[in-house]
Amino acid sequence: MNTELEKRGKTGVGSATAEQLQNSGPAYNPDVDIYVSDDAAFFAVEIPGVKKGDVTIQVDETNSLIIQGKNSFQEPKNPIMRQYNVGDYYRAFQLSDQYDKERISAKFENGLLEITIPRKEESKPRKIEITA
Repeated sequence: MNTELEKRGKTGVGSATAEQLQNSGPAYNPDVDIYVSDDAAFFAVEIPGVKKGDVTIQVDETNSLIIQGKNSFQEPKNPIMRQYNVGDYYRAFQLSDQYDKERISAKFENGLLEITIPRKEESKPRKIEITA
């Protein structure tokens, strides 16, 4: 029989925080696609089973983008087949100083969280005109 810490080591967050260890269930790393353009970074985070009000996004003093989601799905007892892991979600990313953490925007629909983080104006590439 696995303890919560053993479950986390196998399928969840590798280095759980004290807050995560106090939660009753496992915390899983959600799948994330990250795209970068000249204007912004875009994160697409899959968090099925999570309601809009149960998602938190934070940027802390070390520029870590922290995404947490509380799964509201109540798993029935004694499943005969199980391919979907039920639990809360946690993911963190280190942001560079070129991104404007004051202008982060997010939308959430059908289990997909989309986060846009604009670049600071001074860090955007600019074209230099060549004169004669």
